[in-house]
Parts: sequence; structure tokens; C-alpha cells
Amino acid sequence: MQLFKRIELWVLLAAVIAGLFFVFGSRHSDSDSTSDGTPMATAEDAPLKLHRCILTRDYGNAQLDIELKVRNDSAEKLVLAAPAVKLIGAKGREVPGFFLPFQPQPEVPAKATEDVQLRYWLDKADLEGPLKLEVKGKTIEIKGPQSFDLLSMKNADKKSFNPGEW
Repeated sequence: MQLFKRIELWVLLAAVIAGLFFVFGSRHSDSDSTSDGTPMATAEDAPLKLHRCILTRDYGNAQLDIELKVRNDSAEKLVLAAPAVKLIGAKGREVPGFFLPFQPQPEVPAKATEDVQLRYWLDKADLEGPLKLEVKGKTIEIKGPQSFDLLSMKNADKKSFNPGEW
């Protein structure tokens, strides 16, 4: 057969075999693991990661939309509503959630990670200190300790904050 007498085909076949051996035979580097071989946790692996907050003024109150990534490690789905999820103000006051009657509460399936949006109804006093979100015992800072003047915004105005900005 004339096909196997060509040197180019033998070189191509050797390159393909070497490529397959390299892909399937190589090991991953150990730079992403600890000394006992378990993978190191990164910021992307955190159970809670804040993307941004959107504050909408409504006269003397405000609606706060919190966009974050939530990882659910449990074997059951996580419904992101009280008592599993709480927004805690400076004086320990639990801020009430904001929901519409026919809008379902956000959920994270078992053993999954999802981006969700949570809504809360804030009083002017809630913006005078820090806000922390607690999800199944894990806490993340939403707002720092500095005071935010709600009256500096016009009514129905929206203001977006990235993590650590306010």
C-alpha cells in the first residue's frame, strides 16, 4: 500500500501519539493545593461573594438590592429567606426583606452555586451604621460603618455600590 510509504504520515502519526500522551499522561501542578494534597480555597470558592448593591430611595426609606453569588454545600435546596438569611443592622436589628406577593423567593439547589438577588426594605436609621448579611451562619459585609445620607439622593433615584465602596 502506497499510503504507509510516505514519511509525512509517519511523522504526523508520531506527533498525534505524542500529543495524546502529553494530554492524558501529564499531571496537574500542585501549586493550587495544600501540603496534604487538598485544593486551596480561593476567592471564587467563597460561600458568599458580593457583586454589587443597588440602593433606591423611596421618600424616607430605601429599597436595597443585593446581588451576590451563593454556594450551597448542603444536600437540600437553600431558600434565601428568613430565618436562613438575615440582614443585620448596626444595633443588631434584623432588616425586613422586601418581596412581592407572586414573586418566588430565590433558591440555590443542593450542591450548587448561583448568582442571586436579595431585596430589603431599609429605614433611614439602617444606613447610619454597618450592614452584614448572614446566610446559614456565614457572614459577609454589605455596608461599612460610615453613615450614608439618604437625603442626598432624589426620590426614586438609584445608586449602585461595588463591594467596599460604602
